[in-house]
Amino acid sequence: MKKLIVAAALVTLAVQGIEVRYLYRLWRRASHSKIELRAMMRDEDAPRAILPSVGLQVNDGHSAEVPVGTPLWFTVGVNNSAASNELSAAEDLAARLAHIPSKAPNRARLQADYDRRSRPATITLGDAAHPWTEAVQLLVRGAQGGERALGIAAPRIGHPAAVAALDAYSSAWATFGVPEVDAAPGAYSVVACLGRTGSWNGRACSEPVQLTVQERPARLAPDRQSILDRNSGRFAMLAGDAPRLEQAGNRLIAADAGDVDGHVYVGEALNLQGRWADALSEFTTARVYFHRSHPGAVEPPRFLDLRINQLLHRPADGK
Repeated sequence: MKKLIVAAALVTLAVQGIEVRYLYRLWRRASHSKIELRAMMRDEDAPRAILPSVGLQVNDGHSAEVPVGTPLWFTVGVNNSAASNELSAAEDLAARLAHIPSKAPNRARLQADYDRRSRPATITLGDAAHPWTEAVQLLVRGAQGGERALGIAAPRIGHPAAVAALDAYSSAWATFGVPEVDAAPGAYSVVACLGRTGSWNGRACSEPVQLTVQERPARLAPDRQSILDRNSGRFAMLAGDAPRLEQAGNRLIAADAGDVDGHVYVGEALNLQGRWADALSEFTTARVYFHRSHPGAVEPPRFLDLRINQLLHRPADGK
């Protein structure tokens, strides 16, 4: 019995010795050989199509409830987020290339991919004769798919540039709307689609926004009236409509003498009319009420600061 135990122990030691020598040889081989990184391609490295991204808001939000006869506007924004993503991918590729030997397998392919991604194409929308905004459609998307015309006359307001060159860092936007919407009450899922224009020959659509058109009651509650007056002022500001802007601001001030938006709207209306001293007084008053209402505000009222500085530094001849 003792002989069997001794024999088993010797076998165990022999096996352990073999394992130790094997592990030692592996360590020696690894310590004396150069580890070569490979230029591996990943699924997320697939090329991205360079196409415009389209965004849409209704009354400055992703959803809006709009009574008949009140302001309605859609803001359409476009950018080249695909180009931004390509530049981000190029930065990742550059970091990988920095750690890959010059003769590593697939390095040339990775380098070519980096070269292409680091120079993404610019998308040019519109031309001098055909502004890019002419290629924008506002459509209603059905619950089961399919699209149809919005059925609400919403002309462009303001004066966006006719041509938009979208690189990785630029964007463009335009606003379409009416001061008093005339549409059948109901719920609408609205998308903005950009058709062929400039160098863009495809079609790109936004995610839908939700519009609810409501019957307008004979009398609005004070909070609802306040929302309506603010929307009227916001729309008038976008459209550069001084009379509507001043009217909306005065209604807000009549309801609350310290209403910041009310003084901003009146100030902007006066500014559009060239009444700069009166406009400066309104903007200064708005800033005072802003600080009273937001004593701990971290961000300053930049729009008010800008307007006040512009008026304070206006040349004496008014030009």
